[in-house]
Amino acid sequence: MKVSLIELQKLVSSHFLGLGLSSEHAAQVAEVILEAEAEGNAGHGLSRIAQYTAQLKAGGLKAKPKMRLERTKPGVTILRADGAPGPVAGLRAVRELSDLAKEQGSATVAVRNAGHSGVLSAYVGRLARQGLVSLAFANTPPAIAPGPVLGTNPIALGAPAEPEPIIIDTSVSVVARGKIINASKRGEPIPEGWALDKEGRPTTDAKAALEGSLVPIGGGKGLALAVLVEILAGALAGDILSPDLPLPWAPAEQAAKPGLLLVAFDPAAFGGYAARASQLVAALEAAGGRIPGARRAALRQQARLGGISINETLQAELGKLGLRLQGGNT
Repeated sequence: MKVSLIELQKLVSSHFLGLGLSSEHAAQVAEVILEAEAEGNAGHGLSRIAQYTAQLKAGGLKAKPKMRLERTKPGVTILRADGAPGPVAGLRAVRELSDLAKEQGSATVAVRNAGHSGVLSAYVGRLARQGLVSLAFANTPPAIAPGPVLGTNPIALGAPAEPEPIIIDTSVSVVARGKIINASKRGEPIPEGWALDKEGRPTTDAKAALEGSLVPIGGGKGLALAVLVEILAGALAGDILSPDLPLPWAPAEQAAKPGLLLVAFDPAAFGGYAARASQLVAALEAAGGRIPGARRAALRQQARLGGISINETLQAELGKLGLRLQGGNT
């Protein structure tokens, strides 16, 4: 079934409005979810609605949080999110960070006590479209080998460029856990090299992978990057380290509230950025390299024009939540 982005935005916004969110916050959650879905990142897209819904109903997340900004240093702000859904807190942090970075040349916002933020590209992408170079780091529940102790701990970059911003959003595991969760729901195997079972043996069984651990990119290098993110997003920006964050299937009242660190730079403070960024893009294109962010932009445009395909498993899951999809509205 294909459904238009406009119809999905209305439907998903209405769903979260019904759970007690304000119209602004409901629209923000829907926007971040659908951006992930449109860009092909289904693990952070519509499949997350069930998790967010259960957490809001159980009190793991707050429908009407009282978020508070605390400026601890001229260039550092802490957003105390009061249990807000991650996209609500993340977009609030983007607004604060944009103003501060343009005023000062660089700035940092740490988000504490918010739910799962979704795709980090949603935040660095918006900052890039406002002319800022930005970085994002988030710690996540334990997932990668060895252990697991540390999470998939994503890292993202957003940078202004032509014709589209450069956007990098990657986890430190070979694959995001959301893809394995989706495979498990569908009863499908996963590719070899993605995960280990609880005995540490390679597995293609999605359920065994969820009981075990995910393979970090580049072995020890991936683990080192996970530690880097844990220091920045967990120890520095957050309240809780990865080992203590509840897993995605934990009781909904125990919703994980990871740390999120956003850093932004105003290129105008450095001089010459636009020319050097253009030179970089041209060099990559001449070498046949893929410009990070170009594929995301192309998929978003396809989704705007042709809608989003929703498989039967996801249709059934959304139907149980009361989201009645009407196909063919592209």
